[in-house]
Amino acid sequence: MLRLLQEAEFDRCVDFAYELVLDPARSGYPVYYDGMKTREDFVSRARKALERPGEDILLFEEDGEVEGLIAFEHPEEDHYLHAFTFSIRRNTGTVLAEFVDYCRERWPGFTLDLGFPAENVEATGWLDGQGIPCNERSWNFLLDLDRYEPLPEPDRVKRITAENFEEFAAVHRRIQGDMYWNCDRVRAALDRWAIFVTGEGETAGEVLMTLDGNLHEEIFALGFVDGQSHEGAFRALLTAALNCLKSNGTKWLTFFVDEGCPEGEVLQSLGFRLVGTFVCHRLTV
Repeated sequence: MLRLLQEAEFDRCVDFAYELVLDPARSGYPVYYDGMKTREDFVSRARKALERPGEDILLFEEDGEVEGLIAFEHPEEDHYLHAFTFSIRRNTGTVLAEFVDYCRERWPGFTLDLGFPAENVEATGWLDGQGIPCNERSWNFLLDLDRYEPLPEPDRVKRITAENFEEFAAVHRRIQGDMYWNCDRVRAALDRWAIFVTGEGETAGEVLMTLDGNLHEEIFALGFVDGQSHEGAFRALLTAALNCLKSNGTKWLTFFVDEGCPEGEVLQSLGFRLVGTFVCHRLTV
């Protein structure tokens, strides 16, 4: 049975939940076994869900015992639901069924994203069995920038500012698809991004990454208008991005790329480590 966690129960449940998030077979994304995140990170993020009006934590109990929890956000303005902790010791399929029903009753018509490590076969198997579409399978790469030595700045790569934003938008409109960070949202929050572009026409490319003063940043897009692989331009864009992060004192960089993509070798040659495979299913509740 799922029920809302009460604040007085938090300290009693958080250690149990943390042990589960270290097991890829019993947890969801984001993962806490990547060598970057700590127990303190987990506890801090979970506690915020008790304080924020657009977030909740649900406990899963069975036979009077706590078997796990789900922490999720539900921003009403975006009609979007996203579980950022989904850690269940057993009967994950049962929990998913209850959670989907819970969301359907509370937020009908909202989009729900559920992301898991590929090792959580109980979760992904239930989602597949229900015919819920898998909208993403990605490799999760992580770079420790302390180990990155800046490379020579690449030629023909341009940094995007407010003044030349349209050069990025011309590329991004062709790439963004249903990405949350579309041109309008990026423009409205331009001060939190570092953006580089290269090339022209069908082979023009972009890299879009956060740069908002955190020790951990993420690349949200690195691609080309024609959807093809361009190893030289890919490496050039990535080099510009890494040099920028290094000069700004960033410690960690996350980058999700399509599972099986040829650029995986480029990433590993630059020091990225493969954490695992991310599997996301999306449905309208």
